[in-house]
Amino acid sequence: MSHLRRLGDLWLGSEPAQRLRLRQTSLAMALMGISAVMLYYAVDVSGREFGPLLWAWTGYSLGGMALIYAAIRSGWSRRFTDPSLTSVQIAFAISCAALGYAQAGLLRGGAFPVLTLILMFGMFQLRARSAYVLSFFALALFAIVMGTMAWLQPAAYPPEVEFGHFVMLACMLPAVAVLTARLSRIRRRLSEQREELARALAQLQAIATRDELTGLPNRRQVQALMDQELLRSLRHPHDFCIALVDLDHFKRVNDEHGHAAGDAVLRAFAQGGQTAMRGTDVLARWGGEEFLVLLPDTAMPPAVAGMERLRQQTAALRIDIGDDKQVAITVSIGLTGHRRGDTLAQTLERADRLLYKAKAEGRNRTCID
Repeated sequence: MSHLRRLGDLWLGSEPAQRLRLRQTSLAMALMGISAVMLYYAVDVSGREFGPLLWAWTGYSLGGMALIYAAIRSGWSRRFTDPSLTSVQIAFAISCAALGYAQAGLLRGGAFPVLTLILMFGMFQLRARSAYVLSFFALALFAIVMGTMAWLQPAAYPPEVEFGHFVMLACMLPAVAVLTARLSRIRRRLSEQREELARALAQLQAIATRDELTGLPNRRQVQALMDQELLRSLRHPHDFCIALVDLDHFKRVNDEHGHAAGDAVLRAFAQGGQTAMRGTDVLARWGGEEFLVLLPDTAMPPAVAGMERLRQQTAALRIDIGDDKQVAITVSIGLTGHRRGDTLAQTLERADRLLYKAKAEGRNRTCID
């Protein structure tokens, strides 16, 4: 079994999308090989000779499919919009079917179901325009072959029979093209619906995990992050810290300048606060004018430095609230490290007590334990 798997990886590669392309191409190669066997049988039944044209057709058809396989397997085809080379494979197969028709004699009608099968290969990938172009190409090429054979070998290819074959193709190929075009439109609608669903799910995810006003993680999201950090610290002991941050005198901003100004202050603090944080730290809106900072893998000394950086950067903010007015804000911070054996609720309660202590001592400061 392992040998078969290695052979499969050698033939198809390991990338899922590439394997799918090469499976389809391998199936097309197998069908081309079967068609070659059937053509030899048709030539034999018709009493025709296995001449140079038949050998040339064999080299052209099998060699062409080998080149297409090599183009896909090597990755060369990825420079095109369709790395599967679907249109190229179908056009090539159509030309092989038309040239085979010219040599099949009595059993040449077998080329028609083969042609239908060729066009069906593109039903689930071709765009409507490509389907129509390929169907017209097939009809035109078979018309040329039928007319040429009726003129060169009227005994084996009677003109009235070839005209009947042409009329049959003229009815069949447009119908196949119409079906392919409909499938293409259905695929496009399904793709658009999937994209719309993905956008809707992303929006719902954002609503569920992000604060609408500030864009920061909301209370539910940061609670989940703290739970994850607690589990990590239990499996692989390490420190982490939690800080509660409150905007000083925020009610005064709302009372004196209105709620729109208060919203502007919250947004400005969220934006400025994120720039003061490290990439691994999480600043979240905890509720109202209160925020929470989660500092993973962080002991108290660097945590204090980070909160001081946040406090100083906030104090330096000057926030436009309209009518050429600006307001300045400060924050009070309660910072604590999580202690082994404590619950998150106990750590949060300790941070809350430290926050009230910072406010009681005059605000615009960080209190730690």
